[in-house]
Amino acid sequence: MSRNVVPRACALLLLAAAPLARAQQDAAAPSDAPQAATEDGVSFAAGVSFALLKVRELSDESRWAFIPSLMGLAYVPLAPRWYLRPGLRLGYAGLDQAQFSRGARLEEHDLSASAELAIQYDDWLVPSLGLGLGLDRREIDFVGRGIVQDSSAIDRSEWLGFVYAQAGLGVPLLDGLFVIEPYARLQRTFSDDRSLLQVGLDLSVGF
Repeated sequence: MSRNVVPRACALLLLAAAPLARAQQDAAAPSDAPQAATEDGVSFAAGVSFALLKVRELSDESRWAFIPSLMGLAYVPLAPRWYLRPGLRLGYAGLDQAQFSRGARLEEHDLSASAELAIQYDDWLVPSLGLGLGLDRREIDFVGRGIVQDSSAIDRSEWLGFVYAQAGLGVPLLDGLFVIEPYARLQRTFSDDRSLLQVGLDLSVGF
């Protein structure tokens, strides 16, 4: 009887260890799957951006104009941790206006659309460098108040093109589901040299 004790004990240990090994394999599989899917395929994100654009006024002074925008991004894998990031942005400027006299002033309202292409490295921090090209639809209105009569005689609209170079440093949250990315941008608007520098904050969520 004693001769069978050791083989039986070994058999029982093997039977008990087999379910544990299968459970460990099943637990490890889901953590590897999303990473493989992210590296093999294109992923997307959408979000909002809040920016301040430094603008030189006609008096040669400068001010910061607030520009909120919507954005959509795609992430195309190039190499391990390296991604090509094309994106689209739709922004609005005109919530704040330049300082004029109380009786009369010119108001500008801009609706802009831009396409950009950036390259980024995915790690604990996500640095990126990109270039963008956009089109701006600007409405210029003369507004009179009080003793100054309102008039549409000088109201007009125009189309303006612009280009920019942008550098950002993203902070991923919740395994990269959310990304907060401060950025700085040098912008040049054709036929309007008042645009100088833009700093902003992108908030995006992946899907």
